[in-house]
Amino acid sequence: MKHLRTQNKKPLLMHERGAVRFETELPVEIGNLRGLARNISATGIYFEIEAAPALGSHLYFAVEMTVRGEKLKLVCDGQVLRVEHKDGVHGIAARFDDSFFSNPAEVIDIDAAWLAHTH
Repeated sequence: MKHLRTQNKKPLLMHERGAVRFETELPVEIGNLRGLARNISATGIYFEIEAAPALGSHLYFAVEMTVRGEKLKLVCDGQVLRVEHKDGVHGIAARFDDSFFSNPAEVIDIDAAWLAHTH
């Protein structure tokens, strides 16, 4: 990992995350809600959506993407690390606990139980 030297000789990390994040605009779905991923990494994601899960809550969601010309869904199980409110949408930072790729034609039952707690 790259470091910058400060005057007091302590290294300063270029970024604090454990994995490099890639800027993106990928569709995200949680139950019947649709959102948009703004960045993604091997360990987590940041997306915007209309309803906000509680900080620290467990979350099931899917991210639509194209891999080698094939449309796939990355089905994820994770934890909400940060919730931001801006311009009528909620920014959600989540850590991946588990994930797998699925054919988008398959029906995937994503638990949106957290929605009951947001209204």
